Amino acid sequence: MLKIIQGNIFKLKIDAIINPANVSLLAGGGLCGAIHKMAGRELEQLCKTIGKQEYGNAVITPSFALTNCGYIIHACGPKWLDGKRNEPKLLAKTHQSIIEIARLHNLKSIAIPAISTGIYRFPADVAAQIAISSVVAETKGLELDVTFVVNEPDKFEIYKKALKDVNEIN
Repeated sequence: MLKIIQGNIFKLKIDAIINPANVSLLAGGGLCGAIHKMAGRELEQLCKTIGKQEYGNAVITPSFALTNCGYIIHACGPKWLDGKRNEPKLLAKTHQSIIEIARLHNLKSIAIPAISTGIYRFPADVAAQIAISSVVAETKGLELDVTFVVNEPDKFEIYKKALKDVNEIN
């Protein structure tokens, strides 16, 4: 099942939350920084041992001090430069990587934020279509509940519309 909610990703009881990570996997700003802060120093130490990733990759770690989930999937979404440097393909790959990790670890529920739409400046309308289309395609036949958690009201409306559009196509 796929749904969109407006709210706080830390309020959900879920198997894994998705961290919109930078390629270093280290604490950054925004939601990534909040996840690292709430998970504690152990997360930062483990991420240092995992090392740098490529855009489109995702890796899983324990959630450490985060109590609403058992795992954190760190997903390295791309920066938006001009839309002509494979940004859409990399964002689709990011979401495909998330679902693949969830499948490999037999997760039943995950929460995904609006990856790359913050400081990475990916246009929310484009990102929403890519994210939702990718997740719908990758979850066919899986028993996985996917919740897109979007905090900002304007992005929430964009993601809701994208879900409706994708559902009409499928």
